[in-house]
Amino acid sequence: MKKLPLIQFILLLCLSFTGASIHKDPPENKFLNFSDLHFDPFYDTTIVHKLIMSDHSSWENIFYGSEIKSVSNYGRDSNFPLLKSLMVEMKDRIPEPDFIIITGDFMGHDFNENYEKFSGSKNQDSLYVFIEKTIRFLTSYITKFYPNTQIFPMVGNDDSFCGDYMIDPQGEFLNMLSEVWEPVVNKTGSNASFRTDFSKGGYCLVNFPSNISDESKIKMLILNTVFFSSDYKNICGDTLTDPGLEQLEWLENVFRKCKADGNKLMLSYHIPPGIDIYGTIHGKGDCSEKIMPTWKEKYSIEFIRLIKNYSDIILSQFAGHFHRDDFRIFYEGNNPVSFIHITPSVSPVYDNNPAYQIFSYDNTDFSLHNYETYYLNNVRENNTDANETPQWLFEYNFNDNYDENSVNIDAMLNVAMKIADDSTYRESYIKFYTCSNETMTDKDIDTWCYNVCGFGNLTVDSYAECLCATKDINLK
Repeated sequence: MKKLPLIQFILLLCLSFTGASIHKDPPENKFLNFSDLHFDPFYDTTIVHKLIMSDHSSWENIFYGSEIKSVSNYGRDSNFPLLKSLMVEMKDRIPEPDFIIITGDFMGHDFNENYEKFSGSKNQDSLYVFIEKTIRFLTSYITKFYPNTQIFPMVGNDDSFCGDYMIDPQGEFLNMLSEVWEPVVNKTGSNASFRTDFSKGGYCLVNFPSNISDESKIKMLILNTVFFSSDYKNICGDTLTDPGLEQLEWLENVFRKCKADGNKLMLSYHIPPGIDIYGTIHGKGDCSEKIMPTWKEKYSIEFIRLIKNYSDIILSQFAGHFHRDDFRIFYEGNNPVSFIHITPSVSPVYDNNPAYQIFSYDNTDFSLHNYETYYLNNVRENNTDANETPQWLFEYNFNDNYDENSVNIDAMLNVAMKIADDSTYRESYIKFYTCSNETMTDKDIDTWCYNVCGFGNLTVDSYAECLCATKDINLK
């Protein structure tokens, strides 16, 4: 037998002990993901009048003139110091991502009510102008840091002229939004129809930037899941239409065509299907009565059916809304077929630390390799120290923390089972759930069953069976 060179023999011997194999590392690229900015331009009431009287292009200088220099407290939406801190941090950490996914809720909570309160005006036209300036400011400020990066933004339930959960299809707000967002989505000229398509309902099929991959068969599907929400009211639009049903019909046609054409899809939207864990924990009534679904049942059932039927062309799904670092799993019988990554929020309004995430992926097939989470560690109950510099810290690496090799459906099933069965993984998950806010971690560990039942039980009946019918935790 021919002898191997000594160094090759040693390498093979080491690989045999580690179980590794000789292979070429797959290409790895990175993209940026953040959610739920909930920007509050009213955080300093002394400058609100200046903002009203000024073009959005002057807003940054006006914010710099504010005497409030510290980032937002727990229980408050994002002020300008927090927004600036976030953008500087992300630009420093990942200066040139392949693309950015922002899963909705750009505007702060109670935006319309706060405008009336702090402006002293009930004029609808002036409110709409102020909302538009807020959207234009946020878009221009983000692109100031990432001028060459294609961005995929989604509509959140707070993003509207009409009010929370009240965005109207084919209305003035969507028309404005599509015009403002068109340059960032159509960065490389590959999404020329975005403005026309998106303005109809806040959803559309778009292409990835051509410079990151030659694979034209992979596309991004942007949805407007506000229409599916249990809280949605179409009071400012045509009340005889059903925008949720219309979107689902459109979605099935898109799925059918993409499958026939050999396309693969990433899906992004704001409100995920399933159960609102926080709302359920704090609900009233017995175990089954207080379960709070995020979507109306008719939309949820149909969407779940579509995901199951077309799971073979769905690469991944991204959502926000919960302000928590979480995930959901779709099952076909006992088999997991798709998952949703739920991105934690920037806004600390629900007592989470602000956070963002960086994903590594293979730009040939868009499989997700890993992700890292970074969070702001010095948010306080009463943060009044203007001299305290915000510190963004690395929180965790998905693969290292959960002992996985990639972010796919099999890994998410493994993680769900580990969290249910192993207290070490469970405590880690709960810690990262609110991005390392220790006060919330102590509370959430007592209600961890609510979370575990929510991973794969996306309907009220299946969630109730998991949480209420028995003392055992079922994952599906």
